[in-house]
Amino acid sequence: MNVKFAQDDKAHLNRFNKLGLWYIVALSMIAVIAIVGQVLIQQHLQAQVSDSHVVNLAGTQRYRSQSIVKLSLLLYADVNHTTYPDKTRALQTTLDEWKKGHEDLQHGNADLNLPGANSETIKQMFADINPYFQKIYSSASAVASLTSGVDKTDTTLLNASIRQLLDNEAIFLARMDEIVFQFDREAREKVSRLSNLEYALLAISLLVILLEILFVFKPTTRQVSQTITQLMSSEENAKKLSKEIGELYASLERSYEELSIVNQPVENPRLLAKADRGGNVTFLGETLQQEYSSSNNLRLCDLFPGMSHPDDWMDNVIDVVSEGESWAGEIRFDPPGKKGSWVQLVITPVFNESGDVDELVMTGADMTQRKEAEQNMNVKNRAEIEKKINQQKFRSVLILEGQEEERKRIAMDIHDGIGQMLTSLKFQIESIDLGDNAKAAQKIHEIELLIRDVIREVRRVTFNLKPTVLGDFGLQAALNVFIQEIGKLTDIRLAFKTTGEIDRLPQKIENNIFRIIQEAINNAIKYSGATQITITLEQLNEALIVSVSDNGRGFDAALVDTRNTNIESGRGFFNMYERTEYLNGQLSIHTQLEKGTTVTLKVPVRAVLTEEVKSL
Repeated sequence: MNVKFAQDDKAHLNRFNKLGLWYIVALSMIAVIAIVGQVLIQQHLQAQVSDSHVVNLAGTQRYRSQSIVKLSLLLYADVNHTTYPDKTRALQTTLDEWKKGHEDLQHGNADLNLPGANSETIKQMFADINPYFQKIYSSASAVASLTSGVDKTDTTLLNASIRQLLDNEAIFLARMDEIVFQFDREAREKVSRLSNLEYALLAISLLVILLEILFVFKPTTRQVSQTITQLMSSEENAKKLSKEIGELYASLERSYEELSIVNQPVENPRLLAKADRGGNVTFLGETLQQEYSSSNNLRLCDLFPGMSHPDDWMDNVIDVVSEGESWAGEIRFDPPGKKGSWVQLVITPVFNESGDVDELVMTGADMTQRKEAEQNMNVKNRAEIEKKINQQKFRSVLILEGQEEERKRIAMDIHDGIGQMLTSLKFQIESIDLGDNAKAAQKIHEIELLIRDVIREVRRVTFNLKPTVLGDFGLQAALNVFIQEIGKLTDIRLAFKTTGEIDRLPQKIENNIFRIIQEAINNAIKYSGATQITITLEQLNEALIVSVSDNGRGFDAALVDTRNTNIESGRGFFNMYERTEYLNGQLSIHTQLEKGTTVTLKVPVRAVLTEEVKSL
C-alpha cells in the first residue's frame, strides 16, 4: 500500500496566507465603509437638526413681523389689550427679538444651533428682503417712540409711520415665506442626498461582500474542503497502512514461528566412509563402525538400508564421480529399529597422480529432526487450509439453507395466510345473491373486511421480506414500525429508545443493520423466555451503536465462540457476524444463564460515509 503525502505544503500555506490577507482587506474595507457612512450620517443628522431650528426660526420671524404690526396698530389707536398691558414695551421687546432673529438667520448663532452657512440663494433672498425689514423696523420703532410720550401731537409723522409699516408688511411676509420654503427645500434636498448616500454605501457594502464571497470565502471553502478531504484520505490511508502493518507483523510472527520450527540444528558433516572407484567400501568412519564392523564387501548403498532403488542410486553416483564431479543430495532410508531417517551426503572423488579417480570420500550429516519439523509444518499448514475450506463450505451451506428457509417461510405465509384469505374471498364472492339486497350488502361488507385483512397480511409479508419504510425513511423509522408490528404478535414488552440525531446511511448499510437487529429480536422472542426486550439506538460522532437486551434465561457463552464451525450454534449468530464483518463493525454478545443476553452492534459511521463518498 502506498501512502501519498502532500508535497506542496508550502504552496498551501502561501495560498492560505493570501486568502487570509484578502479576508483582512475585505473586512477592513467593510469597516472603513461603515465608519465613513456613520460619520456622514451623523453629519447629515446634525445638519438636519440645525435645519429644523432654521426653518422654525424663519417661521417665527413671520409671526413676529405680524405681532409688530398688531402692536403698532394698538398703540396708534390707543386700544387697551389685556394680553399687552404695556404695549410699548412689548413692541420694543418684539422688535429686538425680531432683529436678532433676522441677523442670526444670516450670520448664525452657536447657542441656538444656527450654522449661518446659507446658500447663495438664501443670501440673495435676504439681501432682497433687508430693505423691507429696515423700513418695518424703523416704522415700528418710530410708532413706539411717538406713542410713548405724554404729548402725542405729531399725528402726521405717526400716520406716515403706520402707512409705511402697513405698505411693507405684506411684501415682507411674502418674501419671508419664500425664504422659509427655500430653507425647507434645501433641508429636504439634504435628506434626499443622505438617502442616496445611504443607498450608495449599501451598494458598496454589498459589492464588497459579494467580492469577498467570490474571491475569499468561496476559495477558502474550496481549499478547506480539499484539505479536509485530503486529511480524511490520509487518515483512511493511515488506518489501512496500520492494518496492513499489523497483518505484516502477524505474518512475521508466524514466519518466525515456522522458522524456529524448521531451523532445527543440523550436525556438522563428518566422514562416514571411503570406497574405491566402483563404490565398494574400503573404510568406515566412527559413526558407522559399530553397525558394520563385522561386515565385508559393502557398497555405499548398503550403508543406508531401506533406501529406495539402491542400485539405481549407485549407478548415478558412479556416473557423476567418473566425470570428476562431486555428488551431493539427501537420502531417506529406514535403519533397523528406526523409520524415516534422513541424511545429507557429499561424495567426492579423489584423484591419483595420473589424474584418474582413485577413491571416493563420503561425508554426511544427520538431518532427520529437521525433515520431521518440515513435515509437521506442512501438515499444520495443510490442516489450516483444509479448515478454512471447510469453514467456507460451512458458510455456503448455511447461506443456501438460510435461503431455503426464507423461501419456505414466505411460501407458508402466502399459502396459510394470503392463500386461505383469497380462497375465502372467492367463496364469499360466489355466495353473493343479487336477488337479496340485504344479504348481498352484508356479504359485500364482509368481503371488504376480508380484503382489508388480505392487504394487511400482504403488507406484513412484504415488510418481513423487505420493509419499504427502511428505504423511504431510514433505519430509525423502520425499527419503530417493526417493533410496533412484532409487539402486536407477542406478549413480551418491547421498548425502543433513541439517543441523538440518527443520520441516514447508505441503503446497503441500513439493510444489514436492520437485519442484524431483526435477528437479535427474533432470537430473544423465540428462545430467551424474556418478559422485557429493550432496543436502543445511539448516534455518536464516530459510530452508530445499537443494542438489544432481554431479561431471559440466557445461554452457554461457548456457543458464541464456536459460531464459525459448529452448526449447533445456530445460523442466527453466523448471519449476524457475517453482516457485521461486511459493515466493518463490531458485534459483541454478552450472556449469563438466568440473567439475560445483550447484543451490541457498533458501526463506524464516518468510515462508512467516507467509503460511500469515494465510491461516488
